[in-house]
Amino acid sequence: MPTTRLLCALALILGSGMTLGAEPPATGLADSAALRATVYGPAPQDIAPLPATVPVKEINIALPWARPLPEVLWFDRRLRAWLALQDKPAPVVIVIGGTGSDGNSTSQSRLRAILYGAGYHVLSLPSPTFPRFIAAASSTGVPGDLEQDGRDLYATAQAILAHLPPRAKVTDVHIIGYSLGGANAAVVKSIDAREHRLNIHRAVMINPPVSLLASMQRLDRLFDQSIGPNEADIEQLYRRMYARLANFYRANGKMRVETTDMYAAIAAVLRTDKDFEAAIALVFRLDLMNMFYEGDLYAGTGVFTDPRHPPAVGDSTDAVGRELRTRTFAEYFERVFVPYYLARRPGATRDSLVAQNRLDLIGPELSGNPDYYALTNADDLILDADELAWLRNTLGERIAVYPHGGHLGNLGERQQAADLLQMLAGTWHGAAP
Repeated sequence: MPTTRLLCALALILGSGMTLGAEPPATGLADSAALRATVYGPAPQDIAPLPATVPVKEINIALPWARPLPEVLWFDRRLRAWLALQDKPAPVVIVIGGTGSDGNSTSQSRLRAILYGAGYHVLSLPSPTFPRFIAAASSTGVPGDLEQDGRDLYATAQAILAHLPPRAKVTDVHIIGYSLGGANAAVVKSIDAREHRLNIHRAVMINPPVSLLASMQRLDRLFDQSIGPNEADIEQLYRRMYARLANFYRANGKMRVETTDMYAAIAAVLRTDKDFEAAIALVFRLDLMNMFYEGDLYAGTGVFTDPRHPPAVGDSTDAVGRELRTRTFAEYFERVFVPYYLARRPGATRDSLVAQNRLDLIGPELSGNPDYYALTNADDLILDADELAWLRNTLGERIAVYPHGGHLGNLGERQQAADLLQMLAGTWHGAAP
């Protein structure tokens, strides 16, 4: 199964398999500028100043509540997190990654540098949808439920912060997250408000979804209309990917898989809005593949694996991989998530599971507690106009909405970084007029 962010970089190039031309956007979910911002991120000259070095310690921790590990996932027994400590007393910021994200992704590293440079300790956690978190830190093995994932994240943060080195002096605790991690961060703070184990002070959501199901449906639609829903469509895309990658590296006389080379390859082959939509859709589909596979394995729903004969080390996953790439977020929800939670939550219905996975779940807290904040973009492709309006109405002056940036396309830009730090410091007084 693909498990690294390198595959997401490759996924961007997969989008180049589309026919080049002057096609309009396939879905109307975002305009051209938003699509390009989502793929490329901020221009280097627009990124906030960062410290020259950030001392980072990798943590590998076994967590006692994790489910018994399936044999095929033997390599994911311990959770990996990353910790950057100041050499003096300081607040700690817990950072939660987006869908499928490791705790040491490019986005995590950028946020870590911004926060460390501002004087914070930083604990970087993977998304609860990241494969190793599912195996090593999830109490269910079936990610995607805001409350349950929030409890797993909350317990994980407690376990790590309880065993900090003696030199680490923590004066306050804050939490932030981006994309799905933004919603996760807000829920973790709401849990802590009831249990008071960490005494989390402020929470900042960066480009959060409002409805998990609605955002998933948009991503499914983006995939179908920019790539196609069938195995033949995806196979054609893969074939073109290999041809274009080979041509790019042949022309450049080198074959190095490094960030700068990947950006050059992307720039060389992505042309139309449809290309960029396909790139974005593939990134999320690769993340879904891991989540779907492990969720089915833990839930025993039998979509890909026979619960009576689970896969063993050394078994080929080629056929499963080909099948997984055609499966949608909606199928994960209907065939794994819903059956699992209906069997374990007395009185639950499909509709109640949908409702419980909206930020409405903590709407009164978001509205009434002045220590919740958000940063998002008016052209974020995972939101519609009504959801953006809900965020504005709920948070009032505690939200910054930038006119452009797509989904996370301005993460770490100077203005956004300055706004984030003001929110964490409690000095934010609303967006400039």
